[in-house]
Amino acid sequence: MLLSSRPLLRRWLIAGCLLVVAGVAIGVRALFVDRVSQDYTAFLSPWYDTLAQGGGFAAVGTEVANYNPPYLYLLAAMTYLPIPKLVGVKLISIVFDVVLAGFAALVVRERFRRPAVWVTAFAVVLLAPTVVVNSSWWGQCDSIYAAFCLGSLWFLIRRRPVWACVFFGLAFAFKLQAVFFLPVLVIAIVANRHRLAALLVSPAVFALCLVPAAVAGRDWSSLLAVYPNQVSTGGTATGGAGRTGAAGFGPATGDRMPGGTGVSGTAPVGPAGNGTRSGGAGFGGGARPSGGGAASSYTQNAPTFYQWLGSGAPVVWKFLGLALGAVIGTAAAVFTWSRRRRLGATELVVLTTLLVLAIPFVLPEMHERYLYLADVATIVMAFYIRRSWPVAVLVSAASLASYAPFLWRTTPVPLGVAAAMDLVAALVTTWVAVDVLRGNDRWVRPVRSRSGRSTTPDPRPDAPADTRADTGAAERSAGTPVWGR
Repeated sequence: MLLSSRPLLRRWLIAGCLLVVAGVAIGVRALFVDRVSQDYTAFLSPWYDTLAQGGGFAAVGTEVANYNPPYLYLLAAMTYLPIPKLVGVKLISIVFDVVLAGFAALVVRERFRRPAVWVTAFAVVLLAPTVVVNSSWWGQCDSIYAAFCLGSLWFLIRRRPVWACVFFGLAFAFKLQAVFFLPVLVIAIVANRHRLAALLVSPAVFALCLVPAAVAGRDWSSLLAVYPNQVSTGGTATGGAGRTGAAGFGPATGDRMPGGTGVSGTAPVGPAGNGTRSGGAGFGGGARPSGGGAASSYTQNAPTFYQWLGSGAPVVWKFLGLALGAVIGTAAAVFTWSRRRRLGATELVVLTTLLVLAIPFVLPEMHERYLYLADVATIVMAFYIRRSWPVAVLVSAASLASYAPFLWRTTPVPLGVAAAMDLVAALVTTWVAVDVLRGNDRWVRPVRSRSGRSTTPDPRPDAPADTRADTGAAERSAGTPVWGR
């Protein structure tokens, strides 16, 4: 009651809690910031050096790396700061860890206004093992695209389609893996009767993100070829050093190489249980694993169903995976649109979790980090859906297990078992999604009032505060289909 009667004190207390959580999370990351990964040595460090030697922002007009320019802008900005190179590279990702957790908290807050709930969501995402390891140990930047994807989801919940498309455009400008969220964006815009023209904002934002590099002198043909090249080479360029994959013994031919041209490098000999990955492999192509031991076909350490196939699996499995990915996205769209009802917050969260988990699980040539967005989405879903925490634990554990062969040269859990964990999580999420989209609220965690009683404030409890006067609610309650205007 004291805090309710003093809103300013309440706001300061919430801000203090968020700062404490962020401080603890940064402290945890500081324990690992001095760790040097093979990816840092082979790619991030040379990219940073090239930008620094080329004058920082002046060098973004050259083909420094096979990453899209927006990340290189941030890397160039770090060259101006009086901090160690390794810290600068990881600082980018750590800052976006906080942004990612912030958007996760906002998504949870759309249904649960009690600060204790969404502040907890902020803390859980920020301290999630794969989120911590990805940025502070590995130096990877997956939190950037994931943060913008969650931002896009939040704006979809808020019925702000243009801003949702802006944020998706930003996500896609940083990482190709943002494409896993694209079906959610399209399905939501159609189902919620937004103008389809809003979708044009995403490519416009993507193009605008390339303009600084073009102004600095890089050809548009080169800029637009970044993602096609990543697909054909598995996110790699040519030259440099390799890395160790899963299963077996022996040296590995390099599968990740910094920009430029050169000969493929070799990775160190792996320990028992670690083998090799060779050549590039994107969403639809690239070389198959090879080396001294058994390796899984058509997967780059990702805990996907390809872990269950032998190294000699026929190429038809790759095309089967591509077809399954298309079927999953199409089936989700058809099922959602056939309801002829708008999507609320819970439905959007569950749909997002299903698609960003199931689609990469069936696609070929996935790297271990491509389920990063699923790691975070399952945590957010756990706040919306009762008894779904095991799903989040399974997905995060499977991802962490897939990181281990490369980062720590150990295989604590066979990757085939990790893939089974993701399969169970995907099947449970599918079951929940079908039920929720059908209107069954048995899975939905109730909103509780300050008295502790469950409340249902309006016919569409998932609606954000500023849209609860939705004119379609009466039509839905009367059983009248609601479709485009």
